Amino acid sequence: MKKLNIIAATLISSGVILIGFTLGAKYWTYHKQNSMINAYEKKIKNIKHSNNKKVKAAEIKDTIKDGTIGILKIPKIDLKVAIGEGTDLKTLKYAVGHFRNTSMPGQNGNFCLAGHRSYTFGEYFNRLGEIGSGDEIDVETVNGTFKYKVYSTKVVLPSEVHVLDQTKDPTMTLVTCTPIRIATHRLIIKAKRI
Repeated sequence: MKKLNIIAATLISSGVILIGFTLGAKYWTYHKQNSMINAYEKKIKNIKHSNNKKVKAAEIKDTIKDGTIGILKIPKIDLKVAIGEGTDLKTLKYAVGHFRNTSMPGQNGNFCLAGHRSYTFGEYFNRLGEIGSGDEIDVETVNGTFKYKVYSTKVVLPSEVHVLDQTKDPTMTLVTCTPIRIATHRLIIKAKRI
C-alpha cells in the first residue's frame, strides 16, 4: 500500500510540474511577443514624429538589427504578431519568421513568412486555415503599413518549395504546417498587395 502511495504521489507531482511548465512557457511566450510588438510600435511612433533624417535612418537600422521587421495583422482571425527576421527555432518560438532572401514588406517580389501551429511556443498560425480568398492582411513597418488581399490557399508537400519563388509584383506567402499536430503537409496562403 505504501508503494502505491509513493507511485501516486510521484505521478501527481509529475503532472503538476508538467502543467506548471506548460502554463509558464505560454505566459513567457505571450509576454515576449507583447514586448516585441510594443517596442516595435514605439519605434514606428518615434520615426513618424522625428524630423531628423539621420535619426529616422538610425531608428530603421536599429529595428532590423534587433530582429523585428514588422507587425502582421490578420483581422479575420484576430491575429496581431511581431515578424522576426529568419525562420530558425528561436525566432519562431516568439514570432512569425521572415524567410531570409525573400522580399521585404511592400517591395516587389514575394514576401514570405512562416509560423507554427499548435505548439506551446508560437501558436500564431493555429487559425490560418480559416483564411480564404478576399481576406485582408496588414503588415505594419517603419516604412508604412502595407495591405494585402488573399487570392489563393492550398496544401502542398514540404518539398514543394517553389511557393517561395520570387514574383514580379508585390506578393505575400504565409507558410505553416498542416494538419495540426500531424504536420505532414504545408498550408500556403498567397496574397497580393493592394
